[in-house]
Amino acid sequence: MDNRGRSGPDEQAQRARSRSRAKSRSRAGSVGPPRPGGPGVNRSPFPPSIGFDPARDKKPEQNDVPKRLDLPPEAFMMEGRTPIFAARPGYNQKDKPLKIRVNQYRVEQAATVKVQQYAVSVVPEPAKSVIYKKCWDSHAVQRVLESNPKIWLYDGRSLAWSINNIADPFRIEIDLDAEQGKPERAGHPNKFVMVVRRTSTIHLDALASYLSGKSGWNNHVLECMNFFDHALRQKPSMSMTAIRRNFYHPQAPRRDLDDTIYAAKGIYAAFRLSESIRSGGSGLGINVDVANTTFWKEQRLSDAVWNMVQISSDRWNPQSHKDVIQLLRPIQWAKNTKTLQPTVSDAFKVLRRFHKLRFRVQHRGKSNDNKIYTIARFAWHQDYKFEGATAKNYQFKLRKTGETRSVFNHYRKQYDVDLEYPDYPVIETTREGAFPIEVCHILPWQRYNFKLNPEQTSAMIKFAVTRPAERAKNIHENVARLGWGTDEYLTEFGIRVNPQMAQVQARLLKAPTVAYKNGSANPGTSGRWDLRNKVFHINNKGRELNSWGVIVIDNAVDLPVVQNFVRTFTKTYKDHGGLVSKMPHLMRFPPGKDLGEAFFEAYNATVNANGGVHPVIMFWILRSKNSYNYYRLKKSGECRFGMVTQMMNAAHVTKAQPQYCSNIAMKVNSKLGGTTCRVPPDSGNPAQPAFFREPTMIIGLDVSHGSTNIMGELEPSMAAMSVSWDKDASKYSAFCQTNGFRQEIVQSVRMQSMFDGALRKWCEVMACKMPTNVFYFRDGVSEGQFSQVMYHEVAELKKIFERRCGRVPKITVIIATKRHHIRFFPEGSGNGDRNGNPLPGTLVETEVTHPFHYDFYLCSHVAIQGTARPVHYHVIHDEVKMPSALLQKMIYQQCYQYARSTTPVSLHPAVYYAHLAGDRARAHENVESDRKDPEHLQKVMSNWTAKKSSGSISHPTESKPLLPFGSKDAADSNANFTPYTMWFI
Repeated sequence: MDNRGRSGPDEQAQRARSRSRAKSRSRAGSVGPPRPGGPGVNRSPFPPSIGFDPARDKKPEQNDVPKRLDLPPEAFMMEGRTPIFAARPGYNQKDKPLKIRVNQYRVEQAATVKVQQYAVSVVPEPAKSVIYKKCWDSHAVQRVLESNPKIWLYDGRSLAWSINNIADPFRIEIDLDAEQGKPERAGHPNKFVMVVRRTSTIHLDALASYLSGKSGWNNHVLECMNFFDHALRQKPSMSMTAIRRNFYHPQAPRRDLDDTIYAAKGIYAAFRLSESIRSGGSGLGINVDVANTTFWKEQRLSDAVWNMVQISSDRWNPQSHKDVIQLLRPIQWAKNTKTLQPTVSDAFKVLRRFHKLRFRVQHRGKSNDNKIYTIARFAWHQDYKFEGATAKNYQFKLRKTGETRSVFNHYRKQYDVDLEYPDYPVIETTREGAFPIEVCHILPWQRYNFKLNPEQTSAMIKFAVTRPAERAKNIHENVARLGWGTDEYLTEFGIRVNPQMAQVQARLLKAPTVAYKNGSANPGTSGRWDLRNKVFHINNKGRELNSWGVIVIDNAVDLPVVQNFVRTFTKTYKDHGGLVSKMPHLMRFPPGKDLGEAFFEAYNATVNANGGVHPVIMFWILRSKNSYNYYRLKKSGECRFGMVTQMMNAAHVTKAQPQYCSNIAMKVNSKLGGTTCRVPPDSGNPAQPAFFREPTMIIGLDVSHGSTNIMGELEPSMAAMSVSWDKDASKYSAFCQTNGFRQEIVQSVRMQSMFDGALRKWCEVMACKMPTNVFYFRDGVSEGQFSQVMYHEVAELKKIFERRCGRVPKITVIIATKRHHIRFFPEGSGNGDRNGNPLPGTLVETEVTHPFHYDFYLCSHVAIQGTARPVHYHVIHDEVKMPSALLQKMIYQQCYQYARSTTPVSLHPAVYYAHLAGDRARAHENVESDRKDPEHLQKVMSNWTAKKSSGSISHPTESKPLLPFGSKDAADSNANFTPYTMWFI
């Protein structure tokens, strides 16, 4: 059971850890070895896991809000701070109504009985949390519980619930060894006392009072939600594997993604607070969806290691276990070339993915052992030299006789088993034991928590993507499997759920007209329009293509192919209104050419070919989607020469299709200061902005978190801010900065770095002292971080406005997220598209929304494949006070102004652009370019080598700022222009 929601005293946790470390070694086959190098030496080249996500979670002992619950933002407010979240101003009554189903199921009747909450404790405190569950399930405890007439709920750790009202605490003595028919081990008693004590009554009226807006959030409401969550999960958890909010039954549909992992379809189910209380419902709903998750395949660990090494690098293609063993052997540490000193190989680093994987031991001498072990590490120490810690040389002492044996000899003498692959590294378990990997068998239903490679991702998408009708069918099957109608726990507590998807009245927002310079397009409900014969709203005036270059990398295409593409693109761009006064300078570079040198040579050659005029843009033709080449060229263009670039794929250049050239033209025009299109007002002067009569700024902000490279170095988090740059909010620029490591909330100094200069330039471009209104769109934060956005990010924005403008404009803060499980299923003719997805503009602000918070779901795009995912917009602070229907219309219709497509996007462009910019700004990191080259990284020896003074390797706490646009090689005309255009598009 998940017990992350409870906190315990630090002293108790420390005692538990001490007892765990003090436990003696396990019996034969899992006996701990003598420690080479002396006490305290870290035998693992990898740092231990911290056990939680620092970007999203607090430390478990400090976190008192269960992560499984969908709770409102005020549930996470810091003590002493007043909630500042906006209330819903009303509902949209203007747009066309339509009926749809949502995958939320109404709780028609919440608990109608008095539910008692009990505190559960075990004495002495167990070192492992699993002991709590074993004690609760013991015959001694169950006999006492069954003597009471009503059933019990138990959370697996410290809380229980029942209708039974037992005032006096009861103490139950438990002997776990005796219960399992095992003899008591001398010095290792397995006896405990479980104490169950009534602490409070669940105040269901507190939940009803909160849902109706009569009282604020408090611990009584949280207790109610926690109780409902466990009541929902109790029965399914008994027959299915439960992982957080998901359930996986043994016959769940699954598909192998490769020989290492498989994907399975599970059941997502979670209680949610619901707006339905305003229409006679209980105010509770259960969101049910399909959960697509990856798991480790059940197989022998030696085979899993082979398969993992096989897929981890194109350089490795082991054909046998012997090849894998060779790749795993230690190698010479390049930093110490004077002496032979081993370090871990690149292949050995891959093995860290097996950390915390659970397994059973199976071999000829132990075929019925049901004991479960957990991998702590693959054994490593420099004292094992270049052979590594294998079954042949990894030794331990037998507890009974004191004899020293190698793991290999132990299995021969103890079990008459000759290991087939004794040269594999052995694994060490959390029980301080050691095993050869060929006798270890991975247990099923263990989640694979790592990023999928391209092949796995492709296979996963094919498995996960389903059309709406099929997804709805799967959800109905999931509801049937959850069995609410026959769930004795829900029945016991008087909880009744309607097994039919909730029907809601949605609204269909009107699609806008998309205006170009020479006319307009009317996409209607199709969500698509044609760019042919359209002239961009604003062209590249002032940045004409009078000096530009087209360069081929790795001889990806022949010169005639390039010339054909240039002709087609030039004609296409001119037809769209682009200004081209001269043909580009063409160059080709052979394979192996250093990209930094190639850019320098191409830039100077273009300058010389155009009479000393610096190029305004450089086109680069790449053989494939090589991320290193892409980012390396972007870094040279933007950080060295301060100019925009356009990357193109050789396959598309070879075809030179008009649609591709139009797509490139949209990007190029935006990078050169133009605007693709705009949304005009419904009536009145078409030259006026559609939504803003006063100077208005739209800001989008997103923080993306870096991954860990193969050297074990964590990339910094990247904060990206987009800012609208015209009266229509159709043109944006973006400003980026590093933001520490795994830190979601933007630091004050980083906010100043991004926004202070942007505000100054904005006032200059817009010819006004300051904006009157500001809409701040924030992406990627959970409800638990809403208050931090207000108290840190928005507060810092206000300080910058006050310091530069003398006062603060009206600010409306909108959180946009797609990380949810709400889906729309249209009903009736004409309410959905041909695939069964909702029409663009479908709005839902009842049933699945909060009872009184200002939030709504909006589907603004056409789903290319699968089931459309609407965006959840949550207005947490509203000073602008734009009418709700107009705000929804603004958000929806501005999705049609996205600069590089002829379809509306799913997310407001301000957020979309911030996300793009954050990814692109990785090219501006202040590190040597080779550090981003995977081929170079594979050759460099890792700093994961075991350290004699420390048990872990820590990452820096501060991240280096990004490199600025332009250096001494940049022309002023480029360096002063590029930061304020759409360089990221």
